[in-house]
Amino acid sequence: MVDAAADGGERLTVVVATRDRPDHLDACLRALAASVAPSDEILVIDSASSSTRTSEVAAAHRVRTLRVPAPGASRARNLGWRAAETAVVAFVDDDVRVDPSWAQGMRRAFVAHPEAAFVSGRLSLLTEDLGARRPVAFIDYDQPHVIDSSLVDDLGHGANLAIRRSALLAVGGYDERLGPGATWPAAEDLDLVDRLLGAGYAGRYEPSALAYHVQWRGRRHLPALEWRYGLGQGARLARLRRADPSRYRALARLVWRDRGLRELRGCLLRREELGSLLVVSRLTGTAVGQLRAAISRRPVRTAS
Repeated sequence: MVDAAADGGERLTVVVATRDRPDHLDACLRALAASVAPSDEILVIDSASSSTRTSEVAAAHRVRTLRVPAPGASRARNLGWRAAETAVVAFVDDDVRVDPSWAQGMRRAFVAHPEAAFVSGRLSLLTEDLGARRPVAFIDYDQPHVIDSSLVDDLGHGANLAIRRSALLAVGGYDERLGPGATWPAAEDLDLVDRLLGAGYAGRYEPSALAYHVQWRGRRHLPALEWRYGLGQGARLARLRRADPSRYRALARLVWRDRGLRELRGCLLRREELGSLLVVSRLTGTAVGQLRAAISRRPVRTAS
């Protein structure tokens, strides 16, 4: 553990939004405690858990807890960054285990790149998960890169993301209609990055901010998960079509052609039944999500 001041960097507030996953939360907080500095704060946001176990786990780790009255990861994260008193707010999912060097990597990235409004860290696999056939939500590039409006892919992941509070304030934070527990149950992180880029900000992918995404889901959970990812992806496409037609066209090609039909064709040629099902689930969800969002045409609902 390195003190923030001694490391020459900003203090961090780490926001962990969670709902009814006390075992995941316990392991997440243990890992964070081994990484953050004494001057940092860990803030647990209870997203309307159905029992007291979430607050009990947080109390056992002696971290501050706030609660939102209704489920919604974006709603919880918005409450978290609004409550933060530091200039940089990090968001870590409860099924993520940060490396002991994680906080130092985040801190140093913001010091070395004062122009960066946000830093997305590396999401690798634990040793016991290396054999997972269809790993979920991992970004394991070993080279840093700039994230700017020229990109529609490689934007990082919200499970390991830190943002300057001033930038969050400027764009209003997360759209509360997106993310787990919301109408469009995914893509809240990518939508936020899209809006940050649209507002003129840029960020970085920083592999030294290392964390591990636990692969706890079984095969039977994956089709529904891909459907939810698709719904969120469709909502993101619908918003980009109105806000940034050029990036929309590039993203649509990626979603439908490169990661859609081409991936499906490859799965069919290899006779991968599960892979084919997952691609179809995601693409169907994307079509439904984009249509619903286009019909809705309501403005972004962010932190009040």
